[in-house]
Order: sequence, then C-alpha cells, then structure tokens
Amino acid sequence: MTALEQDPLRETLLRAIQIERRNAELYESLAQIFDDYDDSVKNIFVAMAEEERQHGADLKQRYRARFGPVPMLIGDPKEVIEAPDLPDGEALIFDSMTPEKALLAGLHAEEAARHFYSVEVTRTSDPELQQLYRELGDFEETHVQLLQDKLAESKRNANATSR
Repeated sequence: MTALEQDPLRETLLRAIQIERRNAELYESLAQIFDDYDDSVKNIFVAMAEEERQHGADLKQRYRARFGPVPMLIGDPKEVIEAPDLPDGEALIFDSMTPEKALLAGLHAEEAARHFYSVEVTRTSDPELQQLYRELGDFEETHVQLLQDKLAESKRNANATSR
C-alpha cells in the first residue's frame, strides 16, 4: 500500500481535483455544442466550466499548502461523482443534444457533486477540509439552483410557444 493510499485526506483532495478538471472540460464541450445555437445555454456552461476550473485551482492550492507538490493526475477519478450522465451516447457527435437534455445532465451532475461534498464534510475530522467541502457544496448548490431555474424558464417558453 502506498503512502497516498494510506492518507485519506490526500486521496480525497486528489479525487476532487480530478473531478473538477474533468467537469470543466465536459462543460466546455457542452458549451461548444450550443455555440451559435443557444447562447443562453452556452453561457451557462461557459460559466460553469470556469467555476469548475477555479474550484480545481483552489483545491490544488490547498493540496500544495498541506502536502507539497500535486502529483501528476492522469485518467478519470475512480468513481463517477459529477460527470453528467448523457443518455444518448452519440449526442455530442450528431448534435442531437437538446438544451433540456444538457441542462438535465448538468443538474444531475451538480446534485451528485453536492452530495459528494456533503458526505466528505462528515467523513473528515479536519476543520479546514470540512470548511472547504462545505464551500464547494455551497457552490454546487448554486449550480443546482441555476440549472433548475434555466429548466423552468425553458419549460415556460415551450408552453408559451405551444399555445
């Protein structure tokens, strides 16, 4: 067993760094799908990608302050925490991704992330990390609210045009 595997605080921070990086990349991809198609949806994903990237930078800074240099992180995290579940595997290739599907995928992802951070608050006894996980959970809650509001707006618009 490596030193990393024996230190759950270190391992959790590294998983969170990977998750935030992966999701920033995913949200950038979703933003590109809606470029020149639906700017309001594109802008949500652009903003979310930037926030995820900032979360990753904050996590790296905390890691360096506590443990030293951040090791090279390759691949995806062990578990799927925040990646949106895209039911249509070809959605990104054939442009069948609708704004509603993308928003629902993002909502599912953010709810999973919020849950992940709330669990980590209870798993660690370290006050600094508890505070960090609370802050990240609050950010994810903001994303949940944003996506729920955008979905509600989308449904209202759809109902208005169908009348």
